[in-house]
Amino acid sequence: MAFERFVPPQAAGTRPRATIRPSGLISFDAASVAAFGLDSAKYAVLFFDKTRKIIGVRISNKSAEEGSLQLSRRRRSVSLKSPQFFHQYGLTVDESQRMEVTRDNGDDMLLINVKDVKRRRGRRPKKA
Repeated sequence: MAFERFVPPQAAGTRPRATIRPSGLISFDAASVAAFGLDSAKYAVLFFDKTRKIIGVRISNKSAEEGSLQLSRRRRSVSLKSPQFFHQYGLTVDESQRMEVTRDNGDDMLLINVKDVKRRRGRRPKKA
C-alpha cells in the first residue's frame, strides 16, 4: 500500500484578525502581519466609512503623508494607537474585541468591519 500525505486542515485561528482595545489601540495579529506584509510597514493612515461602518487602514512608509500614524511592533504583532479616531466617529468598546481583517485591493486598504461596535450616544463633533 502506498503512503498518503496527511495535510492538517487550516485552523480557524490563522485567519487575519485585529484586536480593538478600549484605549484606541488597533493590533494586527501574526496572521495579518504575514498575510498583508505589515512587517516592513512603518506608518498607517486611518479611514472610516460611516455608511458601511468599516475602518480602512492604508499602509504607508511615508511619515509626511497627511494623517499618518506610526506603527509599533511587538514580537509578531503590529499596532497603532489613535483614541482620537474612535472619539471622532463615536466608536466605543468596553472590552477588547477581535475582528477579521480583509484587504480591499481597489482602495489598497485593510478593512475592519465594526458594525457590532457600539456608537457613543450624544453629540457628535462638528466637521471642520
